Amino acid sequence: MTGIALVGTGMWAPRLAEAAQRAGLSLITCYSRDEARRTAFAERFGCAAAARPEEAIGHPDVEGVVIATPNDVHEAHALACAERGRHVFVEKPIADTLEAGERMRDACREAGVVLMVGHAFRRLGAARRTKELIVGGALGEVVLAEANMSLPGVFRPEAWRAHRSRNPGGPLMQLGIHHVDTLAYWLVPVRGASGRFTNLRAEADIDDVGVAMLEFHSGALAALTGSYVSPKTLSLRLLGTEAVVDYRCDFSVWPEAEALDGVTSLSLDGEPIDFEERDMLAEELAEFGGCIRGEAATETGAREGLAALGVILQALAAEREAVG
Repeated sequence: MTGIALVGTGMWAPRLAEAAQRAGLSLITCYSRDEARRTAFAERFGCAAAARPEEAIGHPDVEGVVIATPNDVHEAHALACAERGRHVFVEKPIADTLEAGERMRDACREAGVVLMVGHAFRRLGAARRTKELIVGGALGEVVLAEANMSLPGVFRPEAWRAHRSRNPGGPLMQLGIHHVDTLAYWLVPVRGASGRFTNLRAEADIDDVGVAMLEFHSGALAALTGSYVSPKTLSLRLLGTEAVVDYRCDFSVWPEAEALDGVTSLSLDGEPIDFEERDMLAEELAEFGGCIRGEAATETGAREGLAALGVILQALAAEREAVG
């Protein structure tokens, strides 16, 4: 069984650990800066607790490392993995800057190890079915897209997500970036982006609402929106020259990712469309295991991770330029 380490044991880590088990991977060890947290995590999942990230990464039974740490330390952990010949799965965004992501890409390439980025939402059954509709011409030419992902945030002072300096773009960097990847998968790459970000309700120094306008190489436009201060929402709409696809999810089940397809409706011009329910996290981690064993290739690697990050950073840069 393929052995992995999990670096970072925050809110998302248990979901990844459970998905790794469903994917047939063996969680060997975990690391967190907080001793009590990593000990509790290790007891819960039956693995060792490493006192240092290098100890987890360097464990002799570990072949791949799942990185679920703050965006601005992804690079350091990924480079440590590459130095030790460990394959890398990093949660989105790939890094906090394009330069950091590029260094991760280059280090993993030189070390001959996989770099996979956790853009899982394109793997949902409804997303796969939508891709089939587009390729099959059911919509005609897609000319416009609307996408929202919102999730109420908790902004404790010690939380890295609560600081604009560590989480610029707020809900679009952490949530909307999923839709950026899905839209690029469905359509064509994004050519340009602009945006507007603001703080409306959160007491923390964080953008809690964001809007980005995307332009694709095809000429199609998309409005991407997200909020940290609104109820859980996941919706997409594609408007084509022949038909319209509506994709609506009861996002209240989040973070139970494996339940999403079961509470999603997909329709074409108002008529329901059937699709296969899928377990997006287990599927991507199973693929990571396949990549480690040389049996698969990454669907979302450095290229896709850098592209999605670049869109959000371009929207942020456009706003800074607009407001002077």
